[in-house]
Amino acid sequence: MSHGMNKKALALLGLGHLMVDLNTGALPALLPFLKNSFALSYTMTSALILVANVSSSLVQPIFGYLSDRSTKAWLLPFGVVAATCGMASVGLASSYPMLLVLILISGIGIASYHPEAYKTAYLSTGAKKATGISLFSVGGNIGLGLGPLAVVLCLAALGPRGLLLLWIPGLIVGGILLRSLPWLSRVRLPSGQVRAEPPAIPHAAMAVVLGVVMLGSCVHAGLFTYVPLYFDARGESTVVVGSIVSLFLIAGAVGTLIAGPVSDRIGHKRFLVLSFGLLSPLLLVFLHTDGALSLIVLALVGALLSPMFALTLVIAQNLMQGRLGTTAGLMTGVGFGVGGLSVTGLGVVADTWGVGAAMQVLSILPVLPWVCMLFLPADGHPEPLPSRVPDAPTVAARPSEG
Repeated sequence: MSHGMNKKALALLGLGHLMVDLNTGALPALLPFLKNSFALSYTMTSALILVANVSSSLVQPIFGYLSDRSTKAWLLPFGVVAATCGMASVGLASSYPMLLVLILISGIGIASYHPEAYKTAYLSTGAKKATGISLFSVGGNIGLGLGPLAVVLCLAALGPRGLLLLWIPGLIVGGILLRSLPWLSRVRLPSGQVRAEPPAIPHAAMAVVLGVVMLGSCVHAGLFTYVPLYFDARGESTVVVGSIVSLFLIAGAVGTLIAGPVSDRIGHKRFLVLSFGLLSPLLLVFLHTDGALSLIVLALVGALLSPMFALTLVIAQNLMQGRLGTTAGLMTGVGFGVGGLSVTGLGVVADTWGVGAAMQVLSILPVLPWVCMLFLPADGHPEPLPSRVPDAPTVAARPSEG
């Protein structure tokens, strides 16, 4: 029998997701500033994104595996504080190696948060998996969107040391999660209902889903990095560049929020096929227009691309029930890691032929995940795991049922 959606847990996890991904969103908006301050090439600038993506991504399956073995809810406040510590201290960096170390620390914090949070969120969704995961994911999308704005405001107010202001919300959110650990730790399968042997892994279907998320991450990480550099090369100010990146990411948050219930209704595969099919035409229009029209098209791209992460994760966790943490770590970790590697390759293209050429490559890439989606079997809607997610304690409002 399915349980209701635990909106209290999803809201708390989403708040942590917002803070963690605010640090992720801060880095692309910092790239023009860091490139000029440290006299970096495009390749060296892209390497910052590579370090961020690898440290925040490729170790996620390890954290996911540990999460599946036993309760690791303490990773939630730790992840928020570590992610904030690294990024807020970037303004203190005096050399390129020090900059890389601080980004590495922030990335490890991000990596430690996601598998445990996605696992707990999945167990809190009830029957409407895509809707619940989208509600959780939109916190991350909002954080990604607020990150560039937070950075430009901090830099404008106090210069590089203004980034230390990010410590304030990071410590507040980390403290809220730490205080909530006693009841949040119980949002999982009761020990008597955990399957001794998880079901067999559907390797072919999982390979397709992983291929989709890796290719989609290449597109997202590329746009995440090169949209600000594209507008910077056109002479736009740091404030304008940060605002444009925020527009792209906030549009992604809105798209994710809408995509959850829509895909629960029409099917996750169908929604993703339609989305990927529209991305290349829209990106080509973006590159050949100016002004308000180009910004509207960029917002549409963000709204169609960002839901991919939540929806592919739902598909993967439906296929891999019993390995929820590992699956979350694999999908978000390996997927984003490959995205980071692709950004470095785009840096070579940009150094050789210009930022415009890198953007042209990005406009063609969505065709590849679209083709992969065609080979994925129609997604079903399996019965939820046989468990009941505990509600929040009486000190907080009772989670809504529905």
